[in-house]
Amino acid sequence: MNTLLTSALALGGLILGLLFIMALLSPLEALTWWAGWSSQAPTPNKVSQEALEEIDAEHAPTLPTAGHPAYYLVYLTAIGGVSAQELSHREQRFLQLLQEALPEAEIISDVFPFSVTNNPLTGERLFGWLWRKIHEKRKTLTGGMLASFIFARNLFNVAVSADPRYGPINNAGVAREIAKSLYRRGYPLAGGIPVVTMGWSGGGQIAVGVAPFLHLGMDAPVYTVSIGGVLTDDPGVAFVAHLWHLQGSKDKFPLIGDVLFPGRWPWIKESAWNRFVRAGKLTRLEPGPMIHTGRGDYFDFKATLPDGQPYVMKTVTLIRDAVRSIPSPGERGGIKPGAG
Repeated sequence: MNTLLTSALALGGLILGLLFIMALLSPLEALTWWAGWSSQAPTPNKVSQEALEEIDAEHAPTLPTAGHPAYYLVYLTAIGGVSAQELSHREQRFLQLLQEALPEAEIISDVFPFSVTNNPLTGERLFGWLWRKIHEKRKTLTGGMLASFIFARNLFNVAVSADPRYGPINNAGVAREIAKSLYRRGYPLAGGIPVVTMGWSGGGQIAVGVAPFLHLGMDAPVYTVSIGGVLTDDPGVAFVAHLWHLQGSKDKFPLIGDVLFPGRWPWIKESAWNRFVRAGKLTRLEPGPMIHTGRGDYFDFKATLPDGQPYVMKTVTLIRDAVRSIPSPGERGGIKPGAG
């Protein structure tokens, strides 16, 4: 018994030690990138210019607005993701259904939100070999414990995004990757077409954090859809024209943002978040008794509401209606988010 207890304590200490090291190293990727050790650092208010330098200019047409989709939706996966190219089957099904519901929109899902260079965990990185092993192991019945390291790593990256010291660096990098993808998919150099950043879980914070860079750098009106998102007190929310937050009645995970970030506390009245809320730019939507992830979550196509509608279709319907409520360029009247 003593041997088992000693082994359990040793294992627990090892895991806590590894998590502590991961937390300490979490800002390193963003900082090394910004310092130019990995690639040239961008100028935050010139995301458009920096992105175009890395892609062929022919991928950025200058057609009039009428020649483009009505909206560009950028999907950012949750903290369980390892790559934008390896979305879960449920996420892929959701995006397919959303595209069918919004044929006038261009949906982009090729940006990994937890890397400033869009480098997947399983890609060419120092510990890529380890993440590949963990990712393969998580697919087995005994891989649950190891999979938690992926969640922890990406959760620390969400904390970096929300950190006032490192967040602007991290978010500028992700924004540049989004801009590159937008231009490749035909977003006009003149800007003006609504960009909807759509984040699930920890992707919700990234979706808000990139808003200033997309708005200022691309002259893009930015809207955000949070799907069970962990929303912090990121000042970037001031550059979001409107935010729709979907939270299932059984999903308590988003409460992390309510509790841990002082700017979300209602008595901190002059925080960017509370000014945003008072301006009427936040719409909370309760899609039903959905949990955060797994069976019964926002993308479940087997679980149904009392009216027989699958959970995923309810999510799709709410997002479709939200996106279609976005005013046209003429209706927006030239008002820029973040003004004042």
